[in-house]
Amino acid sequence: MCAHCSRNSVPITCTFAYVVLAFIALLFSVIPLIEASVIGGQVTPYTGSVCQGFIDYDVWVPEGSNVSTVEATAGFKAIMTLVDPCQSVLLSYTCSIAFPRPVAVPGQNASYNLLFACESTCLAAVDTCKTDVLYLQSRGILPFTQMLLPDCSATIPGTEQYPDGAVAYQPDTSCNILPLQSRNTTCPQPMSSCPLPFVVDSVFQSSKGLKNSDDANCQCGCCLPCPQTDSFYKPGILDRGFFIMDILKSLSAFLALVVAVSYMVLPEKLQHPSNLILFAAISSSLFSAAVIPSYGDPRRIQCATHQANPLLPIVTATSYNNALCTFQGAWVIFGSMATTAWLSLVIMNLHLHTVWNAPWFLTRQWVFHAIGWGLPATLTVIAVTTKSIGWNNSNMCMATQDTAEWLLFIPMGAVMLPSVTLHVATFVYIIRVTLQSEKTEIASSSTLSSYSSNQAVKGVNERGHSSNSRSSHRRHVLNSIRIQWRAAALAVIFSVSVLVYWAFYIVEGLKTDMSWMSTWKLCIITGGGDQEQCGNKFAKGNVPDFPLMMMAEFLVSTTGVWIFALFFRQSLVKEWKKVMSGWACFRGRGREKESGQFYEC
Repeated sequence: MCAHCSRNSVPITCTFAYVVLAFIALLFSVIPLIEASVIGGQVTPYTGSVCQGFIDYDVWVPEGSNVSTVEATAGFKAIMTLVDPCQSVLLSYTCSIAFPRPVAVPGQNASYNLLFACESTCLAAVDTCKTDVLYLQSRGILPFTQMLLPDCSATIPGTEQYPDGAVAYQPDTSCNILPLQSRNTTCPQPMSSCPLPFVVDSVFQSSKGLKNSDDANCQCGCCLPCPQTDSFYKPGILDRGFFIMDILKSLSAFLALVVAVSYMVLPEKLQHPSNLILFAAISSSLFSAAVIPSYGDPRRIQCATHQANPLLPIVTATSYNNALCTFQGAWVIFGSMATTAWLSLVIMNLHLHTVWNAPWFLTRQWVFHAIGWGLPATLTVIAVTTKSIGWNNSNMCMATQDTAEWLLFIPMGAVMLPSVTLHVATFVYIIRVTLQSEKTEIASSSTLSSYSSNQAVKGVNERGHSSNSRSSHRRHVLNSIRIQWRAAALAVIFSVSVLVYWAFYIVEGLKTDMSWMSTWKLCIITGGGDQEQCGNKFAKGNVPDFPLMMMAEFLVSTTGVWIFALFFRQSLVKEWKKVMSGWACFRGRGREKESGQFYEC
């Protein structure tokens, strides 16, 4: 905006105006160009501290003022009571107003166009800081009379001094546009102490405010410790909840392994379709056992390996700074996808056998292994090679937040949702066949009581083949359910568990708005409450719900327990007894069963 052109003009219009004025000056030699000195000011290097990192140009200051006096009267002190991102955005806006950008007019000495604040910067300040400012005003820290937030529909404050009147906020193409975030880490007002859950930034102290341990989680000498999400809940509640889940996962891994070993050792368990349960048990055991690298000390995979202060870690783990996190993340991705794939294949086989009486997979078992092992291996290799593994709001590493959707949840949904649909269709079909079977029995009883034996025989001869065929198919369906009810029950449990887990993390992953976090920081820093109180006020509803999180984790943590409960039945105990008796007798450990012995020769 030209300080000496009409307030709605743009630099092109100003240039045209200067050309006209120059032409008139040549003609009359009495009308000079309006210079910066005419409106009372000067161009000077910026030597202040508040706007460092925002201003990289020589600034214009009013006549009789300097950079220090402008900073003292521009309202910067009140802005220092705020926190990022509001503080940075409001500093950017205020610096662009307090220190206009002079643009020299070509060919003219000491003649400048002055560029003022952008409309976009003004709107960003209002949008980012409204909640924070209202919170501080409600607590009496900022007076309601202090207008920190601008009115973007009015003119720019302080521009009434110019010859053409007050200046309106300008578009980005013709304004003093500054970055919304400082270009350096220098903090105008470092914090004297760090209230819990914040910790002291040792890097900030050792560098005298020139560097942060982690720019994303540190400000003015204080940092949110790793893992950051723990700070938004009641202290210690996430650690306790996930530790209980770790115990369940360990138990689940052991019990699933018992079933897997049983199906590998005992006779006739490697044949189709029993081998599906074997592979489902192996994959479930693998998934649950992924807790091993973090068991008892989740910080070693949640946080970066090398920290400035190992006792107070700040930087979170990624593939770039924690090899153990990468290892566990690959383990989790492979195990979770393999478990989903094999249990989905159990459902598919159940549907094909029960509804269609088609042993399609019996001669195509390579399809099983391609889906059950090939797909998880492919996704795992992609995640590792692209370094897309890191800590992701849990007690274990997995795909990072920006890649989890494509590397885990979309493939999981693509495998799981069709199988769940098939399972629903299978149950609907079973119910229909069962009802038809009951109707047939009632109709047969009524027929036998109403007609003579000759008429009944005649009716049977007329219906003949089709009736027998339908009855045979119904018997097949009912017999299949009697034989495979355990697989059907596991399919129901799996469908509910994985669907809830999948839906929870998909829905909670949509909570990406972090605008509440600055108000939460203000609540902690200004003593508005402790960690739990401020979390309930501002974080609740914006972070994953703790009870729902534990429910989703519980369901997937007990898959191995359900496999054991359904498939380690009494017949397996008897078969183990025979096998162990054979081993014992073969090694000459006994010739006859004695009291209390498990084996018998």
